Amino acid sequence: MASSEGARPLPVFTLIPAPVLAACWERPGAPVPRLLAFVRDGAGSVTASDFPGEIDASPATVAALDSPVVRVERERLYVEAANGTAVYVPVGPSPLPGCQRYGRLYLREG
Repeated sequence: MASSEGARPLPVFTLIPAPVLAACWERPGAPVPRLLAFVRDGAGSVTASDFPGEIDASPATVAALDSPVVRVERERLYVEAANGTAVYVPVGPSPLPGCQRYGRLYLREG
């Protein structure tokens, strides 16, 4: 349930729907997603595993998170974590259903 401050994300999450991820690893030859994975500690601090140059993300999944950690505004994907802030822009379609490929525009380390 979302609160006025946004829903708390799961302890570990990505920006790709779980069924899409499962299908990638279950089917030989399926496209491998470029992931941006997050971990939330017990105190609520969120850290990104890294900030790769390109990632796949589902705008619908980002919107469903309802979290200040990630958001899409004006087609840009904003990522704010304990270890930095990154902004990504669309660079083309993703081979994953319902996803977009994003390229990192800049990274400010935290």
